[in-house]
This record gives sequence, structure tokens and C-alpha cells, in this order.
Amino acid sequence: MSQTDLRIRRTHKFLQEAMIELITEKGFDAITVGDITERAMINRATFYRHYQDKYDLVAKIFEETANHLVEHMKPLHKDIDPGEKEENLLEIWNQFFEHVAENARLYRAMLGKNGSPWFAARMREHIIKLMLENERQQEHQVEPGQQIDTAMPQELPAMQLSHVLIGTIVWWLESERGYTPRQMATWFYRFAFYGYLAARGYEAPLPGKE
Repeated sequence: MSQTDLRIRRTHKFLQEAMIELITEKGFDAITVGDITERAMINRATFYRHYQDKYDLVAKIFEETANHLVEHMKPLHKDIDPGEKEENLLEIWNQFFEHVAENARLYRAMLGKNGSPWFAARMREHIIKLMLENERQQEHQVEPGQQIDTAMPQELPAMQLSHVLIGTIVWWLESERGYTPRQMATWFYRFAFYGYLAARGYEAPLPGKE
């Protein structure tokens, strides 16, 4: 890696760290580009060489974080026994919550009460996109008669689940009980794929099933 590349990465890191600190202290809406550059000890001209404004900085932080997660996440195995599929899916979500734990300062700042609605919206959009892409890839594997209701638009459950996931992340990061990524992955998976009653530990038959 060249000295120029190292300088650019260092600049990005300083600006991102300054953004996270300032959001925690005073909230995203109150922050100006001047605040960010002063905290990072970088001049405004350098900032504008890399980012258009504070919203662009937030977008780039999210893209970098999301790309890192996708690059390092183990793939979902398609050709596995049904009994192993749930464990495989749980492992995928476990990796996701481990990623959140590793970047806790970022997510706590960006998604917390002082955070950026822009960041939360971009994250929801990205989650919905990934879910819909995965569903399209898995459509040929759905057995006839398995789907019980086609009335709900495809985008709606993905949107609902994205809100549940972000709410789960915020609750976890603000909780002081020290739950592990594995616990959070298990609880989220149970709620997402089996519903509220199942997550509470009750039997929850599907609607329309005897």
C-alpha cells in the first residue's frame, strides 16, 4: 500500500472517529462540518476532497462497514439437510451480531437517541435489499403449497423485519446486561422466523393451520 493510500485511510479514520465522538456528545443534527474537521484536526478543504457533507460521511461509513461485513461473513449453505439449515442460519445471524459488537461504538452512536436518521434509513434500505435478493435466489427451493398467503406485498415483510432488526440492535447496545452475540442471534432468529409468541416460549401455530 502506497503512502498516499495510507494517508487517505488515516484521514478517513480520523474523520469517522470525530463524527462518532461528536454524535455521542451533542447529537447528529447539531454537528457541522467545522465541528468534525476541528475535532479531527483536519482542514475543511481536505474534508471536501473526500466527502460532500456530513451526510455523505455517514453514508460512506455505512458502506464501508456493510462491505466489511459481507466480505467476511461465511456463506449460507444451500445444499444441506433440513435439520442443519436452522443452525446454518443461526450462524449467519451470529456473525452479524458479532460484527455489531466489534463496531459497538459506531452503531451505538449512529442508531442511538443522538444518532443519525440518515444512517438508520440507509441501514434499513440495505437490509431490505439483501433480504429481497436472498428471497429471489431461494424462490426455486420453495415447495408447492408451502406458502400459505400470497396477499402480502413482497417488500412489506422485509421492511417489517428491518425495523425489528435495528430495534434489536439498539436495545442490545443500550442494555447493560451483557448478552452475547449468540444469544441475540438466537432470540432475533426465533422472533423473526417463528413470531412473538414463539420468542416468548409459547407454542405458536401458523394462522390457518389446524
